[in-house]
Amino acid sequence: MKQVSQTSNITLQEAEKHYQLSSENYRVEGAESHLAYYRDKHPLKYQILLNHYSN
Repeated sequence: MKQVSQTSNITLQEAEKHYQLSSENYRVEGAESHLAYYRDKHPLKYQILLNHYSN
């Protein structure tokens, strides 16, 4: 995973909404899951979700 060194001004609700919208446009490519795709393409928003839901 890429190092996330920037501070994000995105709220948890914005990150959740973005993840949901992203999943609607996601097309399966090989065995890559949407979560893995999201982690690689949107690391700042992924980190917000990870921090919230891993507690």
